[in-house]
Amino acid sequence: MNASKAFTYVFEDKDWLSKVLIGSAIVLVSFPLTVVLVGFLGFAVVAGYTLEVLRNVRQGRSRPLPAWQDRWSEWMVMGLKLLLVSLIWGLPSLVLNIPSAVGSSLAASDNGAVAVVGLFISLSAALLMWLWALVLVLVTPALYIRLAETGEVRSTLQVAEILGFTRRHFGEVLAAVLVSLAAALVLFLVGATAGVLLCVVGLALTIPAATFLASLISVHLYAQIGQDERQLQPVQPVTPEVVPPDRP
Repeated sequence: MNASKAFTYVFEDKDWLSKVLIGSAIVLVSFPLTVVLVGFLGFAVVAGYTLEVLRNVRQGRSRPLPAWQDRWSEWMVMGLKLLLVSLIWGLPSLVLNIPSAVGSSLAASDNGAVAVVGLFISLSAALLMWLWALVLVLVTPALYIRLAETGEVRSTLQVAEILGFTRRHFGEVLAAVLVSLAAALVLFLVGATAGVLLCVVGLALTIPAATFLASLISVHLYAQIGQDERQLQPVQPVTPEVVPPDRP
């Protein structure tokens, strides 16, 4: 995996500044509008844009950043699909909140035996939630790749294939996830520091830019997973058509 490329490819585009500024501006406007849910549409546009970047990287394009033109509705739809996929895969965590709440309620009981049972239920649910959260983190690259390549939500619900892909490329997946998290943390700290130095008001510019850049780094890392496997797939030879000789 070429991790350094994920940090430099953005700046290899001659129009990188305008593309990053537009993406950052959408993130900036979307943050306050999430209160009235409209902001989620802006985040969906950005998410759809990054999915196209991922697809372009997997197709081997040297300049994978698309221009911000008249495809915003298309990107919005793709981003909403990604949101739906995230909600579906996150359902087990929501379901586990029920026994967790019940266990917490029982643990507060004055009855010692009931309290012990409640504590056991609560701890078990918490452990399962943490395990599922770990699974979600690890399968995220596969979900992004599948949705970017097919554009279909149902392709991300093929659990066996998603888990199989993650297992086959576990080393790359782990590296991509860890580097993505580290990049997001560093960019956030740099953005926060720069914003404070710019009289705090600068946070309105630096944090959205850091968020957008972190997303671009993540999708490039995800796109590299399994690329060697794609390149090594044998090409089926083309059998020439045999024309039977004319009968006398």
